[in-house]
Amino acid sequence: MGPRQDCSESSDTDVSDSGMRFSIAIVGGGLGGLSLAIGLVQRGIPVQVYEGATDWTDAGAGLVFAKNSMAAMKKISPDIYNAFAKRSSGQGWENKKTTYMDYRDGRTDGKLITSVICANTGQESVHRTLFAKDLVALLPDGTFHMGKRLVGIDNRPDGGYTLKFADGQSADADVVVGSDGIKSKCRQLLLGEDCPDAIPKFAGEFAYRGMVPMERAVAVLGEEFARNSMVNIGPGCLMTTYPVEKGTLLNLVACRSMDRWEHDDWVVPSRQEAVQKDFADCGPVMQKVISMMDKPAMWALFDHPECSTFYKARFALIGDAAHASTPHQGAGCGQAFEDALVMCSLLADEQVVLPEHVEDAFAAYDAVRRPRTLKVVNTSRENGEICMMRGESTGADLGKIKATLDQRFHWIWHEDLDQQVQTARAKLRQVSKARQRAVAVK
Repeated sequence: MGPRQDCSESSDTDVSDSGMRFSIAIVGGGLGGLSLAIGLVQRGIPVQVYEGATDWTDAGAGLVFAKNSMAAMKKISPDIYNAFAKRSSGQGWENKKTTYMDYRDGRTDGKLITSVICANTGQESVHRTLFAKDLVALLPDGTFHMGKRLVGIDNRPDGGYTLKFADGQSADADVVVGSDGIKSKCRQLLLGEDCPDAIPKFAGEFAYRGMVPMERAVAVLGEEFARNSMVNIGPGCLMTTYPVEKGTLLNLVACRSMDRWEHDDWVVPSRQEAVQKDFADCGPVMQKVISMMDKPAMWALFDHPECSTFYKARFALIGDAAHASTPHQGAGCGQAFEDALVMCSLLADEQVVLPEHVEDAFAAYDAVRRPRTLKVVNTSRENGEICMMRGESTGADLGKIKATLDQRFHWIWHEDLDQQVQTARAKLRQVSKARQRAVAVK
């Protein structure tokens, strides 16, 4: 066993600015884990973040956000939102600024089905990796550690944890938050590696992804289709395109249904000829999109549609580790920001001072966040079915598809985040009182 690190920069007897007396380790340096870390640090709670990757990659490079996600960023920390705003791209045309997505009939030359409106904000998109790097820069030096792939967690006699990493090193912490993505080791350890819900489920589709310079996209697709966010739908397929990096790049995602994923790897190299064959029955706009995928690869889409709990004792999950989703509502990553807002609000609450109080906070987090996030996961799958023209109640009827799309996102976007935090805090007090009564009885 290599050297051991204490997650806290201070001794166990020291007290943070918030009055709490425990150390926190966040496993995973994605957007959810980083935003939680920033929120905690800015509330006077020191953390350490352990990221398994040794270097940054562009996997899943483009992300879409709506008003609830941006509101959560601001409430966690204005610094997070400012970092986002410096990189984000909205619709390229002024008359589309409140449009979330234009949904178009991909069997044609892009005939409009409906423009889904998200009042006041429309949609904003960002390059995932570059945004994550900006968030790391907001953390104190010595807080973020790369190359720390988690392989196990041991329970300590005092109720805390020892994290064990693939490099032979370890770290101690009183509290662990798993934010290590859809293939989460933390999820497996928390639920049990034999639990069926511990591993992701194939969502019945795969995607080709790409990102091209905007100048090329305009030359191929034209101004309107390149500079604004679009979803072209077709039988068993859909294509989503949207600008990122202040409109200098166009993100491309082309999804196709598939009954089973029979490869060991989730990403499999492909060829342009195979892509063309997969979308041979699509219209000219969709054909133009796939023509720009110079080095195509098939990305299997998985998700986490079920989970019996997001916590056990002082160990909890957030983001994709808890509720990984398909991309069909543009809401998955936004839920990680909501997670971070609720969790950092609870951990900074005056009721949470000692390590044993953290379990109460996690119980409140689970009660509030798990129902909403799992609904997002399952309705995202459903929206993929609708946009592949095989929805149970919509089929290929464009009128029914339009009626559904025009209203199905509102419950996600128009969430009262302040009320969600208040509900979580009320639940925290309820759980704390029940625990205190139980202790008194003993």
